[in-house]
Amino acid sequence: MTSQTLTYRSLLRELRRLLAAGLQPDPQTVADLRSLMQQFRLDFLNALDFPPKNPEARRHLSDKEIFTSQGKTELSEADVQKAIALSDQLDLNEVYCVELLQTSYLETGRVSVEAATGIYLEERLSLVESLFKLFEFQMLYAKEGERAVARSELLKDVSSFNLGILSEVSQDNKSALLQRLLTLMRKESAVGGGPLGSQEVVSYQYGSIVGSKAHFLQQEQVWLSRCFFYGTMIANASFKIDRASLFCDNVHSALSLLVDKCKASEEESAGKASSGHATLQQLYYLCFAIVASLTPSDSASLQSNLRHEAGKDAVLRDQMDSIAEGVSSGLLGLVLLAWGVLQVELHCTGGNLAQNPKWAAYLRAALKAKLPPQPGKPVDAPSDVFWYTAEGIFGSVTFGDEAPDMKDACANVVHSTVVYFLQWVEKDAQSGSMLLGTSSTYYQDDHVQMGQVLGSVLTLLASLYRVDLDLHVKCAALNPLMHHGAERQPESSTFVPLLDLYTSLATGTRGATYIFNKLLNPSPSVMGGSPPSWSGLYAALWEYCSLFKQEEIPAMKEDEATTLAAYLELLAHVLENGSPGDIPQWLGQLQSLDLQILAPHHRDFAHDNGYRPLFPLFFLQQQAIPAKLKGALLIAAMSFAPISNASLAEQVWKFLESSRLLADIPKDGSTSMPIDIRYQLAEVEARAEEYSSTLAFLKLLNRLLMSSQTFHTMLHSYVRFVRESVLAPLMSRGYKDKEQKWDLARECLTFLELTLQGFNIDEVDMEDGKLVLDRVAPLQTLQDFLSRGPGCQAIITIIQTGVNQLIEEKHAGVSGYKAELAIESALNLLMSVFQRDVTAANKFNQVGPTYARSYKSMEKHMQHRDIWTILGYVRYHFSPTIQVLALQIAQILEERIPELVSILLSPQVAESSGSKSTQQLVHAFAECLQDSLFKPVSTGGARGPGTADEDTRAALILNLLLRPLAAKRQGPNLTHLLLGFNLEAGISNTHIDIMSFSPLQVITEALYQFKCHSHWPREVEQMLRLLSGLLSDPATSGATLELLRSLENNYFMDVLHVALIHPIPHGSPDRIYYIWQIKWILQIHATALHRSLSEVQQDKEDCGKLLRGLIGDAVKSEAATLPYCAILMALQLCKDALRHEKPALKQDMRLIHLQRQMQVNLLLSAPELVSEGGVRAMTDRGVVVYHIPTLGGILARFFKDLEVNCGWGIDSEERMRANEVLQETLRYAQSHNAFSQIAHAIQELLSSWEQLVSVAFSRHDSIAMEIQLAPTGCTGFQSLLALATASLEGLGFVSSTSNAHLSQPLARVTNVLMASVLKHTKDVVAAGVLYQGISSDTLDVQSCHKFFTVLVNCLSKPSDKAVRQHLYGSLIFYLLHTKVTKTPELPSIVLERYEDLDESFHFSSLQQLDGVHEILDQGNMSILQQQASRLVQALSQDVSDGAHFTRALALHALSMLVAADPLGTVLQEVLSSGVAAALVRDLESLAAGSLGRAAPAADLYTFKAVLTLHLEVACAKEGCLALASSGVVRALASSRVVEAALDSVTGPRHRADQLSEIAHLALQIVLAVSVGLPDSRDVAQHVREFLERHSKVLFSCLNANTLTIASVVMSILSQLFRGPNPLDPFFVAQCRGHIVSLAWDVLPPARIRDAVAGLREAAIRDFTDGTGVGAEITRLMGITVSTLECLKSMAQGEDEAFERPRSGGEWHARSHGKQLVTADLLERTLVSAQEILSDLLEVKHQISSYLEETHDSPRVLAARMARATEVEAFTASAVMVLEHALHVLFKIGAGDPDRVLPVLDRLLGVVGGQGTTVAKIALDPLHVLVRQFRHSLSTASRR
Repeated sequence: MTSQTLTYRSLLRELRRLLAAGLQPDPQTVADLRSLMQQFRLDFLNALDFPPKNPEARRHLSDKEIFTSQGKTELSEADVQKAIALSDQLDLNEVYCVELLQTSYLETGRVSVEAATGIYLEERLSLVESLFKLFEFQMLYAKEGERAVARSELLKDVSSFNLGILSEVSQDNKSALLQRLLTLMRKESAVGGGPLGSQEVVSYQYGSIVGSKAHFLQQEQVWLSRCFFYGTMIANASFKIDRASLFCDNVHSALSLLVDKCKASEEESAGKASSGHATLQQLYYLCFAIVASLTPSDSASLQSNLRHEAGKDAVLRDQMDSIAEGVSSGLLGLVLLAWGVLQVELHCTGGNLAQNPKWAAYLRAALKAKLPPQPGKPVDAPSDVFWYTAEGIFGSVTFGDEAPDMKDACANVVHSTVVYFLQWVEKDAQSGSMLLGTSSTYYQDDHVQMGQVLGSVLTLLASLYRVDLDLHVKCAALNPLMHHGAERQPESSTFVPLLDLYTSLATGTRGATYIFNKLLNPSPSVMGGSPPSWSGLYAALWEYCSLFKQEEIPAMKEDEATTLAAYLELLAHVLENGSPGDIPQWLGQLQSLDLQILAPHHRDFAHDNGYRPLFPLFFLQQQAIPAKLKGALLIAAMSFAPISNASLAEQVWKFLESSRLLADIPKDGSTSMPIDIRYQLAEVEARAEEYSSTLAFLKLLNRLLMSSQTFHTMLHSYVRFVRESVLAPLMSRGYKDKEQKWDLARECLTFLELTLQGFNIDEVDMEDGKLVLDRVAPLQTLQDFLSRGPGCQAIITIIQTGVNQLIEEKHAGVSGYKAELAIESALNLLMSVFQRDVTAANKFNQVGPTYARSYKSMEKHMQHRDIWTILGYVRYHFSPTIQVLALQIAQILEERIPELVSILLSPQVAESSGSKSTQQLVHAFAECLQDSLFKPVSTGGARGPGTADEDTRAALILNLLLRPLAAKRQGPNLTHLLLGFNLEAGISNTHIDIMSFSPLQVITEALYQFKCHSHWPREVEQMLRLLSGLLSDPATSGATLELLRSLENNYFMDVLHVALIHPIPHGSPDRIYYIWQIKWILQIHATALHRSLSEVQQDKEDCGKLLRGLIGDAVKSEAATLPYCAILMALQLCKDALRHEKPALKQDMRLIHLQRQMQVNLLLSAPELVSEGGVRAMTDRGVVVYHIPTLGGILARFFKDLEVNCGWGIDSEERMRANEVLQETLRYAQSHNAFSQIAHAIQELLSSWEQLVSVAFSRHDSIAMEIQLAPTGCTGFQSLLALATASLEGLGFVSSTSNAHLSQPLARVTNVLMASVLKHTKDVVAAGVLYQGISSDTLDVQSCHKFFTVLVNCLSKPSDKAVRQHLYGSLIFYLLHTKVTKTPELPSIVLERYEDLDESFHFSSLQQLDGVHEILDQGNMSILQQQASRLVQALSQDVSDGAHFTRALALHALSMLVAADPLGTVLQEVLSSGVAAALVRDLESLAAGSLGRAAPAADLYTFKAVLTLHLEVACAKEGCLALASSGVVRALASSRVVEAALDSVTGPRHRADQLSEIAHLALQIVLAVSVGLPDSRDVAQHVREFLERHSKVLFSCLNANTLTIASVVMSILSQLFRGPNPLDPFFVAQCRGHIVSLAWDVLPPARIRDAVAGLREAAIRDFTDGTGVGAEITRLMGITVSTLECLKSMAQGEDEAFERPRSGGEWHARSHGKQLVTADLLERTLVSAQEILSDLLEVKHQISSYLEETHDSPRVLAARMARATEVEAFTASAVMVLEHALHVLFKIGAGDPDRVLPVLDRLLGVVGGQGTTVAKIALDPLHVLVRQFRHSLSTASRR
């Protein structure tokens, strides 16, 4: 091997694939083929030149470490011994043997000498077959000549390559390739002997034991001879005269080899019946190659010169002289014939040969050759060259198994030779006399009958025209030959061959018509003969009938029977091929034939029987005639019943039944058998072991069953005869011709199958008293099978032949084809029984005691071995139909037998070990799948014309693999077994080796080579579905995921991209499969992402690759202007597929009344399935569709009823309209079915798309965010928004069509993506990016506006509940995003300290941030202003009518919209819609459902959402007015939910979270209304009533433990006390104690002081650790402010809550405890507040110094900004504490001025100092108050 190692099988597969493209492939195919041919050019020239044994290489093996083409290899001692043994057996180089063993391990999982031998032999075979494929491709188009080459670049390349390698000359100046082929054929001519001849080897291709080494090498010899034949044909047509020497060398080398092989064949076949199958093929290919070189051909314009040179070649002449001395082989005789004619052409062109007779001697020697008789033929049969060629070659089973193109090529060569002979034979008068039999000179000595050669020529022409009828136009001497044959009718040697020739010419309608008319009106005889005619045939038939009737003759002579049989065969052939319209006319003409040639008494007999042409055919069956003639009569009778004409079939039925061919068995106990077909079989044919008449009888029965529309009364008798008399003893009888056994089997099985065809067991009423089961043919057949009767046992016996024996029969070539057909029929019948057995068994078992036998379904009658045998037929690659039937039965067995895998694994079912048998089964299914995909053939049920179907094997295998997964059968199931999972170690522990030959390997190879759309859309969809199922199953997901990762990079991504690029053809019936393909690919990717772990590095890398293919790689498509990513392309594909609206029934006023009368609308609207009496059915994918046959049947019945009742004529207008209604309804139903299935497929696709996007951006979002989205190149935030927007646009599209239900997955995806947007945004904000300037990763204005616009549009349109929920979620996420990214308010410390910013600080980007967000806000506001009305209206509708969760989300979204709209447009629309006021009125009804036992959280959530909206509305003045006028405060006060919520604050924690939020919201609404309307007396009154109603709870919260509630309550109280309206003294008194008590709890703010002191210490050290005052301290500060504010209001009203000084300025000496607020408490508060403020100012100063540093990261800067903002807010609260405390002290007076004055002085230093620039404006009011208070205190102290 000179090019590659172990690649010839791959070469053959690639050649098959590339050449399958035909004459007009794509440019890439042409380039690939050109490269492949050049790569293997030397391999073809040096064919099968493998490296021989080498002593040096053997020595290297002992080192146990060698270098092979696969790298360094370490060997064990066992490996070395196996390599040496393999080298000795195959005479191969030892290193190469190691490579073979390595390959055997990769492909079979074990180091096996047998497997390596099989691989080596297949390598050899594949190389030779590859060469043949190149030659064959050129020969296929040879007839078209230069025209084909001119229009095909591929054919031009192949032809050029072929001619190039054929023209190569070796060193000894000979044709290198052709001579190499001859050398190889000669070298291996004695293959099969020796110890290896019978060794069985494992074949990689078939994965099972398929034959011996001898068989492989014989097949190699056949392929070599085929290559030589085609190569010679190509060379002959291409070589010029300068190649004459090469041409002559090739001819005499081939002739020498042929002579040697013929001698070897004679020696081999001595004592045998015939030569081997492969030997005969080699011989006739060699012979035909030589003959083609000596005979002129249409395709060789310059060949004459080469032939003439060969004719003059001395070496060749010597060889021919040697052959002419004694021709013992028909093939050599054929060569001698061609040579003799060539000599006549060369030397006798002028005419007479008498002057030079030596040249015609070759011709006469060929004609006089007396060959041994053919096996199985009569001794006195002709045995000349022509007869041998006709019977020994073209009539052989061997030639019958050849490919059609090979048959045509061989027939063309031989026909050219015969025509050549007939053209020149008249040049020699003696040869002409020999041909025509006009002289006895040459026959007296040779004992040759006159005219025998002519008969043989006619026989050969008949054989050739059966192969290729078009050849007859090339034979100018055909008519003279037929004329000569017709003039010699008495001589059977010419007349019967003439009839055979007529039979061949009658092929096809045109030929049948010509022959029928020719015999109907024959030409008159010139020489007194009687040419063939129908009159002659029927005259003979009627004469014999009359003679037998009158008992004038005892029996018919054999030769007369032979002539009549040929006549009848011609009649049958003509009628079979005639046009159906002509047959009745022809039969009439046969009945009216002129029979004047009959004697009068014979003619009277014919007259008495009406001259009916069928009568003699059946009458002679009862007479003493040979069985062969009886068969011919019945075959002729069969032709009178064409399948297309039931009336003619009925006539034949009547003749059959009246003829009593099957007589009744006597019931009187007599043992004598009637003389009928039963007797003929048992007593005549069985003894003779020849069954022609029985076979013909069965064929007749089958034809009648196929042609007739009803079962006949005697059919049950025929069934019993076939089952019990023919089928049951079939396999035990003896046969002269083994083919007859299989023919009988096939016809019997076909007959039984036809009795079941169209039979519906469901319609049989077993309770019918008139029903006799034994007299109903189909029931009789079913009874036999379901009770394991003789018929059932016979069919099982036939099936048990098994695949191995069937392969042997096929290889033997004797009866293999017939056995194949019989097995096919057996499986077909078994399949028919399986379709009815369960129902039939149930019915039979319920009949009663009369039929008390136990009936079981078929699988229960089958033994384990039977099941294994049936599945084994999947290995039989010679017949795809058998494989299809085996697969169909396997599906039934898989469904019915739960323990099927256990049965297949049991050792007793197979001939070899369990593991080896299982491997065979896996390989068999893999090979069958591979052949179906890459070498598809017809899998039609019959072999006749018009039965070709598409190759369904792949679909069946894939469906068989899918069924256990779909049914969720517990493993191990059949899927795991056939895919090669390790059932012993455990399915989940399996490691799938992609190099191991299995269906899984074939699937991955098919997907890789052809992707999705190029071939087999249904099969590709099944493959992807299977892989998706394996990946989803926890038991197989690990191994499958590992397998997918082991494939080439982005394997399935390539598949997805190809699927997306090709637009789906709308009118294609395969359209739905394309959609499902993409669905499963997306599902595979989604599952792979889901099962990958983000923390594992390998998984991360795999996910990154996958996500790049999904969102990063652009898919370039002609259908799109831009190359979008796969995710967006898949979404666009869904939109394109849904552009066609749901079909509607055509409404026509002319037809409405007819539609009503035919109940069209009622039928179409009925939901019932067919099984329930309706017209709907459910597909295997769960889609409910119309059942067209049932719907059509019901409509047809209504139509017929109307036709009868209304009396419509055939041309009635109403009838035509009714028919239009029927047709239109069926068209609508078909369109509806297609639409429903497409819509379902799109829904499933979107579901997988949703899963993929969700898992990508939720589970692996960090990886996905880093990938640039194609085609924009954006990442992060932009890519998420782009995908979300695309999803929304898709949602908007489908919602506008009749596919609104498809909106849900799109809405869910949008929701998931926006959740990822928010998550991503929060991460970005946490990283401090906002303070480093705007980035498109964080905020892209255009993307935001586009998304928001589309979202608002979608929300404004009606949609279902689930969709709206997801849309509200998306809106909420978007608004949260805009809120999170809103420009932070810069602390005043930044604005004050950095008024003149240093450029090095890069803080100018903050202004850019403000600008960008301002644009975003303006855009959002603009969208809201435009769409506010529609949006609020849509949301309000859901608020009013929506379900709980939808309503809550709508309320929440509405609240956020109100909050996000500073212009108040949304608020105005909300107020205008009245929804806020309506919700106030509905508060109590909302509460009703929320307080029941175990109230759902959704109710509370809805209530909380209502309060949230009220709070947002209350934040505006107009909102407060609307809510106040609606009585919101009173409604809250009376709400039981609010009451329960407030109670929960201090009660148990059951549902505390929801209720506490409700409580807080209610209080905030009250506060907001009181703040918004401070001057409203009614509001104040309602607020007071609210507080009074819940005073117990609220006042109990006024402590440090409930700061959240206490803070709001105190704010409300503060607002009341501060208001202009006087408060009820009782209410004030009620509040006073609680306020004072709270004051003592929170004052002085020591906890706050300590926290601020800690903050100051942290700021001094560092301020990057996130330390702050904390949420609790912040809340404590808030309630402190509120408390002091209340005290301030109370102090202004001269409240009794304070301890006041006595008259004269002295304080009470007694202590009041904590019942009054004392001056001491306030003074301590003032001291603490001053300390807090000082510490906070120091912290702010420290932050200012930190902000000057520019080297910090964005995250550190963000943290410091956050702290600055927090500190500034806290400082403002501290100032308020100081201010309120000072106000109260100023009002009631200080108790200890000496303690207060220093504090005031310090405060004056802080708030009035000259050096500070911090918060001057904020501290100005405090500065004034401090001065006033200090002046007051100073004055008092002086007094």
